[in-house]
Amino acid sequence: MKPTFINPKEAFQQAIDKGILSPKDSDQDFAGNFMYMYTQEGINYFKNIVTRKYGHDRKTILEASQNQ
Repeated sequence: MKPTFINPKEAFQQAIDKGILSPKDSDQDFAGNFMYMYTQEGINYFKNIVTRKYGHDRKTILEASQNQ
């Protein structure tokens, strides 16, 4: 299935609402440390701007945030 794209603001808000990303700039999983990349099968994917690792759920976002 090909990736789709939604409004990045909407993707970030959804991730914050679901507890995947944090709105607090002091948190390791702060939304501002990520870029929205694409949506596939209803799942939004983000890339950490420092580590360049991808994440799509709480576990992978925390993994992507390590060593930043």
